[in-house]
Order: sequence, then C-alpha cells, then structure tokens
Amino acid sequence: MAPTTGRCSGEGSSDHGLLQCVDGFELFLARSCQLSVGAVPAWWGATLFFFTEEGRHFSFLVGFVLPPIAAYMGLRGKREIRGGMAATALALALAALPLMLAPATLERS
Repeated sequence: MAPTTGRCSGEGSSDHGLLQCVDGFELFLARSCQLSVGAVPAWWGATLFFFTEEGRHFSFLVGFVLPPIAAYMGLRGKREIRGGMAATALALALAALPLMLAPATLERS
C-alpha cells in the first residue's frame, strides 16, 4: 500500500486518503469561518481608530458593513458545507482594509 499524499485524487485503494481529504476540507471550512467571524471586531476597532485619526470618510463605512457580511457567509459556508462561500467569506474578510482605504485616499485628494 502506497502512502497517501493528502490529495483528493483517488489514487490507491485505501479509504484513508479520502478521509484525509475530507478532514482537510473541514479544517478549511472551520478556519475560514473562524477568521471571518474574528475579523468583525478587528475591523470595527480599526474603523473606529481611522474615524478618530483621519476624520469621517464615507469609504470607512465599508469597515462596518463588509465584515458582518463576511462573517455571515463564513457561518453559512461551514454549516451548509459550501467551500466557495467559505472562500468568498475569507476573501471579503481580508479585503476589507484595502477596500476601505483605497477610496479614502481618493476622497482626500
């Protein structure tokens, strides 16, 4: 029996490789859910900091709206076992800062 590589390619006759793939996918779902939910207080704190330091910009509202949407998508993606939704939630949670600061620089000039 050949050792498994952790990929979902179906190589070999052992079910152990498939179980390893499922564990990796569930780990991805769990971590993307945790990161998207954990990003909400972090981005809200950063947004409040930017409000006090830079003044009010309409683009900073993205920091209040986008993280809860990403957290909702992360929770739904984990509950319904949808990898695409979980990946989108993780991407939205990480993209909140660039989406918030890029228009703010345009508003200043």
